[in-house]
Amino acid sequence: MIDLRSDTVTRPTPAMRRAMAEAEVGDDVFGEDPTVRALEEETAALLGKEAALYVTSGHMANQLGLYVSVRSGDEVWAHEHHHLVGDEQGATAVLARALPRMYSEGTAPSDALLEEWISGRGDVHRAEPALLWLENTFTGRVVPLSEQRRVTAFAHRHGLRAHLDGARLWNAAAALEASPAKVAEGFDSVSVCFSKGLGAPVGSALAGDADTVARARRARKLLGAGMRQAGIIAAGALHALRHHRERIAVDHARAALLAERIARVPGLGARAQTNMVLVDTPSGRAAAYREAFARHGVRVLEIGPRTLRAVVHLEITDGDVETAATAVAKAAAEL
Repeated sequence: MIDLRSDTVTRPTPAMRRAMAEAEVGDDVFGEDPTVRALEEETAALLGKEAALYVTSGHMANQLGLYVSVRSGDEVWAHEHHHLVGDEQGATAVLARALPRMYSEGTAPSDALLEEWISGRGDVHRAEPALLWLENTFTGRVVPLSEQRRVTAFAHRHGLRAHLDGARLWNAAAALEASPAKVAEGFDSVSVCFSKGLGAPVGSALAGDADTVARARRARKLLGAGMRQAGIIAAGALHALRHHRERIAVDHARAALLAERIARVPGLGARAQTNMVLVDTPSGRAAAYREAFARHGVRVLEIGPRTLRAVVHLEITDGDVETAATAVAKAAAEL
């Protein structure tokens, strides 16, 4: 079975397992785990930020970024399909008690929409805007750096903070041929994932200025998420950060080839900007195609009534791409 549901399905490489087994550890709640500290310092440096905090998941990194940026009842402006809104169990309302204000078009809000939304600021009847949220990559699409700069400049001009959900920031950087720091530039806080794209088994990080990260560290403890000898898992993330970033372009090339092959299949469309192939099926048939692909040995994820997602990762070879493309064509012919 070729598993293309997500780049989170990867298993540690032998070298990564050795790094984890040999990791130097200490009590991270006391700030004494040298491997965790090394991971946090290297992550912060790569992102051009003062500090970073290692956490168990991208969900936690995002929610901590929100928690330290808003007060109860404040607005956070985000796309209706951002993970913050639809994939984190309503934690925005439960933990930070913030109100999402959502747009539906594009990968970033337009100037006209931003001006419209900010115009009602100070009205006693409405929530106060506090945070602008972007995601890069966004469902496999790359947000141009010019768009990010436009939005963060607006946020800071009006006294709002800006957060980047950079779960796949490493992929965005590779696609944009830019440094991670350039992608993170202008944001007050940034979340990055080590298990997406990089192939680590556990963990994400929240990066920002020293004060933001210090407050996030306290909030992590509030959630009961302080870790002790976490260097064992942090070593996997550190190995991935040091050894797997440079190979991300290989995944992108394989995804582009897979998309090209699937696009030739009658009745299907496909596109890829990074390691994520979005497959368009006839309206309302995504589930049927997903099941047919699985019968032919290819697992993908259904993300809409007519859209499937296939994510290329470090366990997928050139041969797997060819096998998967052939299997998709055979499955589609049966429908």
